[in-house]
Amino acid sequence: MEQQEISVFLFLGFLESGKTKFIQETLEDKRMDSGERTLLLVCEEGEEEYNPDAFNVRYVTKVTLESADELTMENLTALTEKYRVQRVVVEYNGTWLLSQFFDAMPENWVIDQIMTFFDATTFLKYNQNMRQLVFDKIQMTQMVVFNRFKGEYERENFHKVIRGVSRRPDIVYEYLGGKVEYDDIEDP
Repeated sequence: MEQQEISVFLFLGFLESGKTKFIQETLEDKRMDSGERTLLLVCEEGEEEYNPDAFNVRYVTKVTLESADELTMENLTALTEKYRVQRVVVEYNGTWLLSQFFDAMPENWVIDQIMTFFDATTFLKYNQNMRQLVFDKIQMTQMVVFNRFKGEYERENFHKVIRGVSRRPDIVYEYLGGKVEYDDIEDP
């Protein structure tokens, strides 16, 4: 018997980059409630906490993985079966390599979307000091969101880092105060 495909929404970024807030807002959106049983897989706990009472998605089970050792195909398969999961939302740990997740993914899990979040106030330093981890979070993403972006920042410095890794992702700058701009810098 062929297993049903399970859509996976993967949210990447370092601690305090805005992943939890974005996921919380997504699960509060009535349009996300398609009746699917959703596994919220949390691989990193920061200052922000989830408020399940505010979710408009009805069937959400939150499971926290405390260490990368728990990220195994056996464990993820067991969670899928235990909660009869139809969709998975993952808040991934910024210090774990993405290959660990892909190696542990059950065969019927299919990546639907990958988004990466960075705190603009620390991004260039992180890129300077932890280049491999930054590269890892950008290489397969479909969208990069720079939170806490300030008007005095040179967008081109951020753009160059992303485009140096991949031309695929859309780049979004979210300014303090909520204003959002999409990257429109022309690549040579």
